[in-house]
Amino acid sequence: MKDIFDKLKDAGRDALGTFVEFDPEAPQAAPQRAPAHAAPADVTLAAAPRPAPAAPVAAGSAAPDPEFVQQLQAAVGASGKAAYGQFRTLFGALSAVPDDTQRATLALAAAQASHGVTAQQVAEAIDDRLRILAGERTAFQKAVGDETEATIGGAQKEIDAARTAIAKKAEEIRELQARQAELEASLAQARASIDGNSARFDASYAVVEAELAAERARIAPLIPPAAGAR
Repeated sequence: MKDIFDKLKDAGRDALGTFVEFDPEAPQAAPQRAPAHAAPADVTLAAAPRPAPAAPVAAGSAAPDPEFVQQLQAAVGASGKAAYGQFRTLFGALSAVPDDTQRATLALAAAQASHGVTAQQVAEAIDDRLRILAGERTAFQKAVGDETEATIGGAQKEIDAARTAIAKKAEEIRELQARQAELEASLAQARASIDGNSARFDASYAVVEAELAAERARIAPLIPPAAGAR
């Protein structure tokens, strides 16, 4: 999961890195006040142009990210319940059988004969992987929230400080407005990058979840009624 978090951080900070220096130890500088005797310049101030906000990336429109899929599969592969892996090995070896239900039946029979694995145990192993997968999503969503605050929150505070300085220091308004526009553009880019990663993660999650759900559905008819009712 660390690789996923690193990719998320890099996307947001690369977008803002041109304008914002990320230093968690450095205190934020307060905006400078103009000298009391200085009179504001007699200029007409135009509002700073604001870039259009980046459109959010919908989960359904994003393509699965191969790296996310690989990392999620590696995560669920760490499950301690080996029955699913044993079943999948035998199921794969029976690729010549065209009917999936028959193929699953034969794979289960072979797994039971060679490893003592039952359909219920395979189902429980799939459920354990779905639990791990859900945990990966929870961890990713927390990382998105943390990175959004770390990457975008600081930029938003700087934008607010720029607006205050613009009101107090008319002679610097043009420079500050340019700064504001740059920050808002980079903020939109950072948000779009984070949203894009989130959407690709959701699409990747759906791929792995669908694979496991399909396996679960294939196994369900083969589970003895008494065992399945537990």
